[in-house]
Amino acid sequence: PTANRPSSTAKKENKDNGSKLIIRNLASGAEDTVAFVKEYIFAEKGPRLLLASTGRDSAFLAGVYLFEAEARQLRPLFRGRGKFHDLAFDKRGRQAAFLADLDTTKARVRPFQLGFWTEKKDSAALLPGIGNWKSGIGKLNDWQISEHATPKFSDDGSKLFFGIAPPPVLPDTALLPEEIVNVEVWAWTDEYLHTQQKVRADDEKKRSYPVVYRIRDKKFVPLGTEDLPEIRFTRSRDAELAVGWTEKPYAQELIWDGEAHRDVYAVGLKNGDKTLIAKNLRGNPQVSPGGKFVFWFSEPDSAWFAWNARSEKTIQLTDNRTVKFFNEETDVPDLPGAHGFAGWLPDDEAFLAYDKFDIWKIDPLGKRRPERLTRGRETATTFRYLKLDPEETHIHPDSEMLLHQFHEPTKAEGYAWYDPDAAVVKPWLGGNYAFSRSPFKARRSWDLVFTRENFETFPDLLFASTGRIRRVSHANPQQSQYAWGSIELVTWTALDGQKLTGMLVKPPAFDPSKKYPMLVNFYERSSDGLFQYRSPDAHRSQINYAIYASRGYLIFNPDIPYRIGYPGESAANSILSGVANLIDRGFVDAQRIGIQGHSWGGYQTAYLITKTNMFACAESGAPVVNMVSAYGGIRWESGRSRIFQYEHQQSRIGGSLWERPLRFLENSPIFSLDKVQTPVLILHNDRDGAVPWYQGIEFFTGLVRLGKPAWLLNYNDEPHWPVKLQNRIDFQVRMQQFFDHYLMSGKKPRWMERGVPALEKGILQGLD
Repeated sequence: PTANRPSSTAKKENKDNGSKLIIRNLASGAEDTVAFVKEYIFAEKGPRLLLASTGRDSAFLAGVYLFEAEARQLRPLFRGRGKFHDLAFDKRGRQAAFLADLDTTKARVRPFQLGFWTEKKDSAALLPGIGNWKSGIGKLNDWQISEHATPKFSDDGSKLFFGIAPPPVLPDTALLPEEIVNVEVWAWTDEYLHTQQKVRADDEKKRSYPVVYRIRDKKFVPLGTEDLPEIRFTRSRDAELAVGWTEKPYAQELIWDGEAHRDVYAVGLKNGDKTLIAKNLRGNPQVSPGGKFVFWFSEPDSAWFAWNARSEKTIQLTDNRTVKFFNEETDVPDLPGAHGFAGWLPDDEAFLAYDKFDIWKIDPLGKRRPERLTRGRETATTFRYLKLDPEETHIHPDSEMLLHQFHEPTKAEGYAWYDPDAAVVKPWLGGNYAFSRSPFKARRSWDLVFTRENFETFPDLLFASTGRIRRVSHANPQQSQYAWGSIELVTWTALDGQKLTGMLVKPPAFDPSKKYPMLVNFYERSSDGLFQYRSPDAHRSQINYAIYASRGYLIFNPDIPYRIGYPGESAANSILSGVANLIDRGFVDAQRIGIQGHSWGGYQTAYLITKTNMFACAESGAPVVNMVSAYGGIRWESGRSRIFQYEHQQSRIGGSLWERPLRFLENSPIFSLDKVQTPVLILHNDRDGAVPWYQGIEFFTGLVRLGKPAWLLNYNDEPHWPVKLQNRIDFQVRMQQFFDHYLMSGKKPRWMERGVPALEKGILQGLD
C-alpha cells in the first residue's frame, strides 16, 4: 500500500505548472492529451495547434510544441528551462512566434527573448536581441523585449510585430519600510493630473512600443517611441503604412477641454520614416485598408479629411454645404462629432460615410463630389450599413448591402437591401420593432440569424432563408405567465413652445377612465429606444418598466432638448410640461406622481423638486447638487478633473466658474433646498468614480438641516451604482417600498421609520 501512494513531490496541476490539454477530433471522437499546458492557440486557417508546456519529465521537456491535427503528431519547436508565453501563429499556421524567459537567475527585470519558427525549419530560433539589429536602434540599446505585447503576424505573413520597452523604474530594495517616504507631489506643470497618473500607472508600467520584423529581409524596424507613443495599424497589418500620434503637447488641456488633441504622423513600415501630417488635431485618425490614405473627421472643421501617402498632401473631402456630416442634434457646449463611417471599397477607391440619415460615397482624392447612395432624409429614415462578414476588410461595391433602417417619427426599425446596380434601396423587413444591428450571416449563403424585439416581444433568434423567416429559439416562455404592460409614443408642447416626444408605459388592461399612479423616469433623449425589450431584472440604477407596469404604475420618459447654460431649466421645460399634458388626458392621478433618475437624471430630479411640488416623492441617484464644489472635483475612476464636464460636456454650463458664476449657482439645487416639499430617497455609494459621493452627503445633510424627509443609501465599496447582485436587489426592494408607500398607500417599512443603525448594518435590514 505504501508503494502505491503517489509521491508528495509529484508535479501537480496548478496555475504555475499548467494543466492537461485534451485535443478532440469532433468528427471521429479521437482524443490526444498533452500534460501541463500553460497556453495554446489554433491556427486560424490551418489544422495546427501551438502550445507551451512546463514539461512532465525528461521524456517530455518544457518548451513550445506544434500539434499537427491531421497526423495527430506533437512536434517540439523549442525546448529548454524557462517560461514560454504569448504564442502567435500566422493565418495558416506556417509561422509561429513566442516570448521566452530562459534566465535562471532572480533578475528583477526579466530578459525576454523572441522565438520565431517557420515551417521551412525543423525548430524555432531566438531572434537577435536589440543590440544586434544593426540599424535603427539609436538610444534603444538598453531597451528590452516587452512581456506585455503579444507578437502578431500580418495577414499575409510577411511581417511580425512585437513590443519593446525602456528599463522600468525600480524601487530601492535596500531601504527599510520606515525609511520610505510616500508623498505625492502635484505640480502645475504636470502633463496629467496626479490622480490621472495614478490611474494610468499600471498601464504605463506595461506600455510597449511596436517593432516590425520584416521576415523576408530579416530586418527590424522600430516604429513607436516615447515621443510617439501611439501607433495604429490597418486591421490586416499588410499595408506599409501606419498612423502614430502624441497627445503630450496638449495633455493638460484635457482638464478643461475634455477631448484629446494630437500631433499626427504617417509612419512607414519599411524604414520607420515619420511624416507630420496634422498638428493639434481633434479627431481620430485611421489608415485606409490598402495603406494609401490616413483619414479622419476634424471636429473643429466639421469635415472629413484624407492625407494621400503618394502625394503627401492633405485634402478636405466634405464641406457641409450640401448636407451636414456632423451631429446636428449636439446640445452641449462643444464641437459636434461625426456620424461615423461604414468602411472602404476595394483598393482604397472610396469610403462610405454617414450623415444623420444617409450613406455617402466619398472620394479620398477629392476629385469627385460626395455621392449620396440612399434617400433617407426625405422620409426621416436613417440607414446604416451592416457588416455581415466579421473578417471583411472592404465593402464589395458590386454586391447587395444589407442596411439597418430607423424611422425617426415612429421609431420603427427594419432591414433593407441596397442594390448597387440600380442604385436603389429595397425594403425587406420592418415594423414596430427594434431589429438587431449585428445579424449573423452564413459563410457560403445568404442565410441570416437576427433578433427582433419590442416592449412585449422577447428578442428570440430568427432564421431567414430563401425568403422564409422562422423563430429558432424560445428563450423566455415564462413571460406568458405574467401580466405585461404596453408602451407608446406620446407628444406634447413644451413650456417654450417646442414639440416634444417621449415614451409612456401603460399597465396591463389599461382603462383610460381610471386614474393611475405614475413614475417619471428619464435621462436625456430615450424615445429612440421605444421598441426595446426590457427584462424584469434587478437594475443597478433605474426602475424596471415591466415590473412597475405589471404592478399598476404608469411610467413616463420624456425626451429633453437642452439650452446651453440652463440644464436645470431645460429639464423643467420638458418634464413638467409633459407631466401636465398627461394629467390633462385624465388617466393620471395628479396626487400620486413620483420621479426617479440616476447620475445626470439624479441631478435633474434634485433640481426639479426645488422648483415644483408636483411630485409626491422622488428618488435621486448619484446626483450633483452643488456645481460649485463638483466643478473642482475628481472623477476617481479615471483620475480626471470634472472641469471639462461643465465647460464643454453634459453639465452644459458653457464656461468656467469664473466666467459664468451665476450659471453655477442657478443650476445648483443645494442653494434652493429650503423650497423642497418632496420626500427624497438618495442613492450614492462611497466608491463612486464618476460623481464624488460627498455630493450625495451635501444633499442629504442639507435636507436634514432643513427638517425635510430624506434617506440616503450607501452600498459600501460600490461604484457609481450597485454592482453586486445582492445590493442591486436590495436597492430595488427599498426603492419599490419607498414608491409604494407614497404612491400606493403601502405600509412604511422599518428602515424608513427608523433607518438602520450602524450596529445593525448587515444584520437587521429593516425591510419588513
